[in-house]
Amino acid sequence: MLAVERKKIWYGIGTGLGVYVGMRYLFPAAVPFLLGWMLASMVLPAARWMERRWKIRRGIGGGLLILVITVTAALLLWKAGGLLVAQVQGLLAGISDWGEKAGNFLDSCCAVLENVTGISAEKSRNFLIYQAGLLAEQLQNRLGPACLGYLLTLVKGIIALGGGVLVVILFGTLVLKDMDQFRKWIRKSEAGRRIVRITEGLCRAGGRYLKAQLTIMLLVASLCAAGFWILGNPYFLVAGVVVGLLDALPLIGTGTILIPWALLWCLQGEYMLGLGYFLLYLAADLLRQFLEPRLLGQQIGLHPAVMLISIYGGFFLYGLPGFFLGPFSVLVFQNVMKEVNCCMEKKRNAKG
Repeated sequence: MLAVERKKIWYGIGTGLGVYVGMRYLFPAAVPFLLGWMLASMVLPAARWMERRWKIRRGIGGGLLILVITVTAALLLWKAGGLLVAQVQGLLAGISDWGEKAGNFLDSCCAVLENVTGISAEKSRNFLIYQAGLLAEQLQNRLGPACLGYLLTLVKGIIALGGGVLVVILFGTLVLKDMDQFRKWIRKSEAGRRIVRITEGLCRAGGRYLKAQLTIMLLVASLCAAGFWILGNPYFLVAGVVVGLLDALPLIGTGTILIPWALLWCLQGEYMLGLGYFLLYLAADLLRQFLEPRLLGQQIGLHPAVMLISIYGGFFLYGLPGFFLGPFSVLVFQNVMKEVNCCMEKKRNAKG
C-alpha cells in the first residue's frame, strides 16, 4: 500500500509539472487548433445535413459555415469595439471639464483644510499643484518608453489575432472533411481512449466553468452599464465593461470603483448621485454573491476555497490570463489524476 501511495504522489507531482508546462508554453500555441476543432464539431451535423439534402461536399459546406460564424463573430466584436472606442474618445474629449471639476473640488478641500487647521487655502493649493506637477513629469518620463512598448505589443497582438483567426478557419475546414475517421482512429488505441475520457470530462467541467464565469461577468457588466445609464453617465458602456471586468478579479470587485466614486459625488454635494452609485455597488455585489455559488461551485464541482486558490495562484503563475488558466489547470490536473487512479486500480485488480 505504501508503494502505491508513493506512486500516486510521484504521478501527482509529474502531472502538476506537466500541466504547468503545457498551460504556460503549449496551450497558447494550441488555442487556434482547439478552436478550429470545436468549430468543426459544432458545424458537423449541419454539414452532414447539407451533404445529404443538397449534395454539397461536407468540406465545402462546413467550411462556408465556419467562415460565416467567424466573420459574424468578428463583425459583432468590431461593432462593440467601435462603440467602446467612441465612448473612450468622448471621455478623453471631456478631460478639460473633468480638470475644471477637479480644480473646484481641490478649492473646496483647501477651504475646509483652512477652516480646520488654519493653513492658508492658497498655500495648500499651490503646494498640492506643485506636487502634482512633479508627479505628472515623472510619470511622463517613465510612461513614454512604456507606451511605445505597449504599442508594439498591441500591433503584434493584432497580427497574431488575424493569423490565429485564419488558422482557425483553415484547420476547422480541413479537419471537418475527415472528422469521423479521425475520431475512429483516436478511439482505436488505449491511449487515445484515455485522452478522449480526460478531454470529455475536461470539456464538460471547463465548458461549464467558462460559461458560468462569462455569464456572471456579462450580467454584472450589463447591470452596471444599465445603472450608469440611469444615473446619467454618458460613458455608461465603457464604465460598465470596466467595472464588470474588475468585479471578476479576486480581491478587487466592484467596490474598488463604485464606492470611491460614490464618495466623490457626495463630497461635491451630489448626494443623490452618491447614493445611486452606492446602491449600484450593492446590487452588483449581491448579484455576484447570488450567482457565484450556484453557477461555479455546483457546475464544476470545486470547493469555493479551491476555486479562490486556483484563481489567485493562476495570476502568479500565468499573469492576467491566470484568471481562466488557474482553475482550468486545476480541472486538467483533477481529470488526469482521476484517469491515473482508474488505471492503477485496474492493474491492481488484474494482479489480484
